[in-house]
Amino acid sequence: MTSVIVVDNDLAGCLKEYGQIIDSVNESVSFSESLQPFIKPYTNEIINTSELKTKIVESSSPKNLAQLSDKEFEPAFNLIVYILLQLEGSIEKVVGGNSQVVQNLLDCNPKQAPSLRDRKSIKSTSILSVLNTIFNFIPETSRTRITVLEKILYIYENSSLDFSLMESSIGDNLVQWLAKTGASSDEIKALFWKFITLDKKASLGSLQLIKKFTSQYTLNLEQLHTLIKFALVSEVVDVSFLVNNNVAQAIQANSSDSVVQIFVDYTSGKLLTTVPSTLPLEPIVQKSKILVLAKFLIDNDDKLVFNYSDFPSTLSESPEQFEMLVVNSLKAGVVDGRLSQSDQKFYLTRVNRLILAGHDNSKNWDAVRRILNEWKNALENIDEIVNASRESIVNNNNA
Repeated sequence: MTSVIVVDNDLAGCLKEYGQIIDSVNESVSFSESLQPFIKPYTNEIINTSELKTKIVESSSPKNLAQLSDKEFEPAFNLIVYILLQLEGSIEKVVGGNSQVVQNLLDCNPKQAPSLRDRKSIKSTSILSVLNTIFNFIPETSRTRITVLEKILYIYENSSLDFSLMESSIGDNLVQWLAKTGASSDEIKALFWKFITLDKKASLGSLQLIKKFTSQYTLNLEQLHTLIKFALVSEVVDVSFLVNNNVAQAIQANSSDSVVQIFVDYTSGKLLTTVPSTLPLEPIVQKSKILVLAKFLIDNDDKLVFNYSDFPSTLSESPEQFEMLVVNSLKAGVVDGRLSQSDQKFYLTRVNRLILAGHDNSKNWDAVRRILNEWKNALENIDEIVNASRESIVNNNNA
């Protein structure tokens, strides 16, 4: 999508407008007066453009622009970008490399989020809006887009913005954007995993993005650790869908790593007693118990009714704790069934089985085949069942 900065004047008029903005900040007309030598009288031709560019960039410092209100800031900075674009002739020259004007923009990002009542202070969303405008000005194949994307992620990392604001707008397009710039595989991986770590809530949407990304790109140990820690802290219990072939290969290649082994145990339905040191223990252990429960039910697939006492004692210390575990399992969608508190039984409907890439799932598939055969036999006997029911109805009516 191409961005457009709307201006009401020619370049000379834009310079005069910008001069008035800086004058209002400094409560002086000296800046406007300093711009006059660059504009030829009568013709409005711009001269000494190199010196003028330096002057515009220097004046765009946080010392000046951070004094603007949030409402004033974005149009003012867009005006700066427009002026420099006209002087340089290329957006890449304005914002590429170690661009001082881009650094000035980043430095205007507030150190602390303004209060809800504060309608004047510059907000991070305004900084992002300017960066988005700049990004969309840059040709799709230009590597300068990579630099601007890095700056966008920097603003999110250093602000209290909700990740959901960019989850779909950036997450759904990030890899495609980077590929069009000619970014290397390593550059794409680095920026993608940086993006993912900004989601502090470890949402299902980000897990789906990880699944899609890792189906195309391999993982080194550091990236595998990022995936594992993200999956463990997520509220999503069954994260086995993340284990595609690339993830399975990374797990196999790093099977002796302690963090990898924790993840293997977790997704295999083994009860965790430790987690990586930077992660919260209790929530992850509770998630682990749900998968242990699911594995127990899978291993006992010849039964549909279970007494509370049938389940491993490691899952709970009381009937009340067990009931809460089952309720959480039902909410997580890992298990379907119902509890009977009066006789302390659990009636199983089904378990959503964990099928992992690279694992021997012969037992799971045997169970699937058995269920399919039961359905097949039921369908083969359907005529007999219908006829028997019809005869029963007729006999009852004649009685």
